[in-house]
Amino acid sequence: MEYIITIKGIESAPQGSKKHVGRGIMVETCKRLKSWRKEVSLRAKLIVDEIIEEPVEIEVVFWFKRPLKHYLPNGMLRQSAPVYITNKNKGDLDKHCRALLDSLTKSAFADDSQVVSLHAVKKYCETESQTGATIKIRSINL
Repeated sequence: MEYIITIKGIESAPQGSKKHVGRGIMVETCKRLKSWRKEVSLRAKLIVDEIIEEPVEIEVVFWFKRPLKHYLPNGMLRQSAPVYITNKNKGDLDKHCRALLDSLTKSAFADDSQVVSLHAVKKYCETESQTGATIKIRSINL
């Protein structure tokens, strides 16, 4: 079985960087994480009809809005503008994957330990409404 979940209009948030706020309490540094995880979980529940119990493969493209410096004054995309995101401002790919897989746990599959293959990419899109992720979940029948 294969499911495709599309999330648009909300940028992916990384999970994993924490800061100490006192008394042994650690909190996520990314303020967008809670809303991102909620959106992923809600969309998955709409698409996946029954929680997957077998191993799964995941393919995901995280889409981020381009900075203005990628464009010429006339609005055209610079020839030198990159396709893939490599700067630190958008977060590490593994932290985006961590947030995604935790969000899909109990909404698409029983546990993220079922993920046996993961292919992930961070790319630029053109407008803020295109930000988000395209997620393909494929169950592997043993």
